[in-house]
Amino acid sequence: MVKNLLVLKNKTVLFAEDDAIMREQTTEILSMIFKKVYVAKDGEEAYDLYEDEKPDLIITDIKMPKKDGLKLIKQIRQKDYTTPIVLLTSFADSDMLINAANLSIDGYLIKPIEFDQLILSVCSAIQRTQQDLGLIKLKSDLFYNASTQEIYYKGDVITFGAKEQELLLLLLRNRHKTITKEEIAAALWPLDPICDSAIKNLILRIRKKLGEDLIVSVRGIGYRLNTRMMY
Repeated sequence: MVKNLLVLKNKTVLFAEDDAIMREQTTEILSMIFKKVYVAKDGEEAYDLYEDEKPDLIITDIKMPKKDGLKLIKQIRQKDYTTPIVLLTSFADSDMLINAANLSIDGYLIKPIEFDQLILSVCSAIQRTQQDLGLIKLKSDLFYNASTQEIYYKGDVITFGAKEQELLLLLLRNRHKTITKEEIAAALWPLDPICDSAIKNLILRIRKKLGEDLIVSVRGIGYRLNTRMMY
């Protein structure tokens, strides 16, 4: 679940709901999870936003003015079976859900929405189109996102300098072996002679941000990641 939530921080969502109070409350929650939330108050506005913004996920109410959720989904599915869609409904809309099943929706939520169920449905929907989440666990609560080349600790992005980022990526790409100091120098400073102290200082800066135990020093050779912490 944590890995999925980290990925959602780089995703966009279109949320369509005609009830003003629910729209405002749910938008506030979605804004904490997603990179960007596009909000629509009816089906026509939702489709226009879908066309303009191409969101990574759509969450739509089943009953809306101008164009209801089923018509909205049908219009989208005429040309797009990739974008995951989650439907909002109530217990009274059971007959409409039967029709929705034929429109390839990725899940539905019963109103009033519970936070845990919202998260579960959203993560499940996103996984359909992104089986490989591109996340590498470095250690507990610490992940590397290969798609964005960012490090997350407890959901927050850790800022690195350019050389720190390059070295960390080099270690990640070669995480099952020890990287020699010569290999590090050639990769990070291909045109400049560099001394061992520069590499050592770079390692110290990364350790300060990620913990002393993540990078292992192999005496007389170089460095490697502590892969025992990654599984």
